[in-house]
Amino acid sequence: MVTVADVLALPVFDNVNLAAPCEGFEGREVINCGTLDYEPFFHDYHAFVPGEFIFTTLGFAQMHPELAEEALLALIEHGVAAIAIKPVALTELSPKVQEASAAAEVPVFFYDGRYMERTLASVMALIDEEAVNSERNRLIDQVLAPSDERHVANLIFSIAGITGATVQCLAIQPLVLETATLRALHGVVRNVAEDYGRRFEEVGGTFTCVYDDVILAFISFKRPPQSVITISEADLAANIAQAGPLLCGLSQELPMGEGDLAIRQAQAALATARLDDSNIVRWTALRFDAFWAAATSDRLFSRTAALIMDLLREYDRAHDGELAPTALAYARALGEVRTTAEQLFQHPNTVRYRLRKIKEVLGMGEATDRELGAILTFAALAVDGQFRDSFDSYQ
Repeated sequence: MVTVADVLALPVFDNVNLAAPCEGFEGREVINCGTLDYEPFFHDYHAFVPGEFIFTTLGFAQMHPELAEEALLALIEHGVAAIAIKPVALTELSPKVQEASAAAEVPVFFYDGRYMERTLASVMALIDEEAVNSERNRLIDQVLAPSDERHVANLIFSIAGITGATVQCLAIQPLVLETATLRALHGVVRNVAEDYGRRFEEVGGTFTCVYDDVILAFISFKRPPQSVITISEADLAANIAQAGPLLCGLSQELPMGEGDLAIRQAQAALATARLDDSNIVRWTALRFDAFWAAATSDRLFSRTAALIMDLLREYDRAHDGELAPTALAYARALGEVRTTAEQLFQHPNTVRYRLRKIKEVLGMGEATDRELGAILTFAALAVDGQFRDSFDSYQ
């Protein structure tokens, strides 16, 4: 979706000022752009539709200033995305227009910039690019939906135009996430990926795109992988580092029909890069985080984990108990009673009593403490945000 803020960020504007207070205008959607060059016949403004970003000089109002107010009020009433005025015939808004702008949340700007034709062309190029990206995003969403491997491979080809035996995916973000920086980094990453493809004969093709707020890069290989962790993985990580300061998650090299898993792996590795403030994180180097990502992204696993914890919380509410926090602390402590007691500031015997009660509530009366610990570890993987942090020393 293109917003008013995206349009204002284009380099075709030399100076843009909000003509009257208007809250929340940045996120208004822009679906088209247009101009108001002359007074419409019979004062008919129905040609202007909601979502249009209108540029005008209001030159037709130089002799009759009241026409400027009439035009601006009509555009605001029709729900255009925004109005940008070159201060030729008008340098300030009337109180009536200011009130209408604030009430309808339609921003009005005064701007200086390039020729209007150049401005319109830049805005339309942005809108067209967004339309292409939206269609590509729809296809990527299809890739991530449950489907067979042949269908996934076909979708990868539709998205990226690449074929081969295997594919690796990179999920990349700039250190500071903003639209302009993301677009600039996308261009650099594309060049680095293409250069990588030219230098390595086994590369079948490369493709990069922006998916939501992440840059996805796809590298296909002509031959099957020769080992679980391929030499090319280290080469690819070293090459992508040349793109400059960034955060990157790099997937395992997988069969083309498992391209959906490659995307998920890259996204999960990127999430770890953000959490740990690491520049490049390889999925194949993850251990606990790999299982954490798998657990939190699988709906059946997450729902099963939630069931375990909901049973304990329900008991706690009814009996003013502390079984749920004890269960999570026991999982974080890897089944060590003394460590659990220290976390909870309780006596170890209190923890042992609560563990027996947890077994009763879960219907596991005959289970050993180790068996209980295994079940609670599975549950904590998906529902406990602090559980990952307790494993930092094992990464």
